[in-house]
Amino acid sequence: MTPDPFDANLLLASLPASALARLRDAFSFVELPVKMTLERRNMPLEHVYFPTSGIVSIVSSEKGGLNIEAALVGREGMTGLPLVLGDDRSAAEVIMQVPGAGWRLEARALGQLMEDRNCRDRLSRYVHAVMIQIQGTALAYGRGTLTSCLARWLLMCHDRVQGDELPLTHEFMALMLGVRRSGVTVALHDLEGRGLIRSLRGRVLIRDREGLMAVTGGLYGGPEAHYRRLMSQDQPA
Repeated sequence: MTPDPFDANLLLASLPASALARLRDAFSFVELPVKMTLERRNMPLEHVYFPTSGIVSIVSSEKGGLNIEAALVGREGMTGLPLVLGDDRSAAEVIMQVPGAGWRLEARALGQLMEDRNCRDRLSRYVHAVMIQIQGTALAYGRGTLTSCLARWLLMCHDRVQGDELPLTHEFMALMLGVRRSGVTVALHDLEGRGLIRSLRGRVLIRDREGLMAVTGGLYGGPEAHYRRLMSQDQPA
């Protein structure tokens, strides 16, 4: 597999090239197959992943088996957020939702990377952006309908893939949204009936992005604007 360049991940692209060069040997380019577990709840973190393709789900879970997605990560970001905040383990399950590839960095090396002030600032800003995304998810689950939550989630997935086709099953969508599969099927039929998507076996085709945004009723867009604000500073040298 030919490695993607560092700048295929937007967060890595925003870090000082000199800092990345010093740790080049600590990075490995790896495939990230669907359902691969990148972090396990309450287990020490050994690696951080910077995806260049695919979608990562940060999933909150409880002992009774209830799972619900708290945040998405794509080529704009990274896993291993607790390490940026000084913790060595995750409170969530972090899994690949859509297969891809990316750069893997040893956890200890992330600490070395953060010794650079510019790197520390950029990574901290990204963690803040994810916190805002999680707040947006809580608002959507509390205020939105299943259809509006699904529309928001499809838009967020669309942001993180190339093209308009999302390789997603009804079962996986239900798991991520914390609802029954039958509910997802009804909501997909609603969106398809409006001409906004096309639901196919194992995939969803986005047909009208602006229409989906309207269905969210304002639940999509706020966290995305904050991400652009937080990460819009010029790349350091």
